[in-house]
Amino acid sequence: MANSVLRSLRWRATISMALFLIAIAIAIRSVNYEVTREILVRDIDTQLWTRLDAFKTRHQFAPETLLGPDLALPELALPDVRTASDLKPSIAMRLLIPSAVSGRPFPWFAGAWREDGSLLAALRLPDDVAQGEPWREPLETIRTTPDGNARLAICRGSDGTVLLVGTPLAPLAQAMREVLWFYMWTVALAIPPMALAMWWILSRMMLPLSRISRTAARIAAGDFAARIDLAEADSELVGMATTLNLMLDRLEKIRTSQAQFNADVAHEILNPIHGILLQADLAQQRPRTTDELGRTIEHCRALALRIQKLSEALLALSKAESAADGPLEWLDLEPIVEEAATQVEELAQAREVTIEVDSQSILVVGNADLLHQVFVNLLANAIEYSPVGGRVEIVMARAAGRVVVRVTDHGEGIPADRAEQVFERFFREDPSRVTATGGHGLGLAICRSIMRGHGGDVIWHPTPGGGATFEVHFSVDNVAADRAPLNGL
Repeated sequence: MANSVLRSLRWRATISMALFLIAIAIAIRSVNYEVTREILVRDIDTQLWTRLDAFKTRHQFAPETLLGPDLALPELALPDVRTASDLKPSIAMRLLIPSAVSGRPFPWFAGAWREDGSLLAALRLPDDVAQGEPWREPLETIRTTPDGNARLAICRGSDGTVLLVGTPLAPLAQAMREVLWFYMWTVALAIPPMALAMWWILSRMMLPLSRISRTAARIAAGDFAARIDLAEADSELVGMATTLNLMLDRLEKIRTSQAQFNADVAHEILNPIHGILLQADLAQQRPRTTDELGRTIEHCRALALRIQKLSEALLALSKAESAADGPLEWLDLEPIVEEAATQVEELAQAREVTIEVDSQSILVVGNADLLHQVFVNLLANAIEYSPVGGRVEIVMARAAGRVVVRVTDHGEGIPADRAEQVFERFFREDPSRVTATGGHGLGLAICRSIMRGHGGDVIWHPTPGGGATFEVHFSVDNVAADRAPLNGL
């Protein structure tokens, strides 16, 4: 149970907010407690000083009334303010300090001493005060006794006498206990409704999260078109909801693309397999001559090579998509480009296409094998779509801190509205062309995946006069400064 509570965001927030509010309430009540005590003490001091003033006046103008073991007149000042005032205590005051509104008179005592310290007169004077030599300095002050049981107001009278008026502090202590008890039970009483209110507020605040959770459940159940309703989302959650919807759109696109890719892979593999099975069935239907069997075997071998090439392309695509996680190092781009041109030279000669290479030593960050595959694929693609006797150019250049390698052909070109489609998997501008170099329709997709894994890209541009130009871009961060030494790798 405790673990489930701690794992609940709503419970943790409610408990945290409740503890925070309780701490604030305790701090406020502590300050209020001290202020209330100070107000009550000041009220006591005011009444003591007033009674001391009356006591001093009587001693000055009627000293004979002070003779005797007790003061002749029991009262030396006006009645207690609380009993004389017509202002009735409020309900809040009655709840806060019941003893302060009980109607009992202000408890006080008085005493007078001669210069030799002998007691001249006393009124309800406690023994501990009478024996404690209160006439000692300082005079003309209001102070608390050392034991904290009484508050005393002392002044000097005529003929060197000392006059004292005091009050016991037990009623003050009782009043402060009542204040403390009031604070404690009101805070305790407020905790349950406060916690329930916070629980309800948090529940209302979490309704959008509940809607998001229900949307996620619908998606998990197979409703891949479900999205978070932005019209009902709070302004604070619109950004998150928008981001989640974009993520879901992207995941849906990836899911659809993956499903289409799987279907395309199955189709591309099944076609040559069906062809092989068809040739095998035809060969078994009747006896075949040696030449016929040779042609059948050759046909099956060609179909098997298509499967091999497709499998190699799929492996290359998988490797390209994980290139960002693999090790990259500084390398010279010039030998990679020249080696790629050499590798496709035989294909170019077969189509009587000339390859013109304009390379230079430039250091980039990358994977040599993957970059080699990029240029082989682009050159093979350019040769494939070049006219017989045509020309393919590969040029390396710097532009605004970047490195750009352009592979240009002068063939039929690509319609502008289909430029981005050529980078899709299994796309063929001319489906009738199926060759060992690019007939599977994965070459350009592999090139773009590799370059994006290197922080760059492959971009298509039309060649002036006809044809296609593919630019391989390397980002500024992955290119060394001009004329960087190769031995600094």
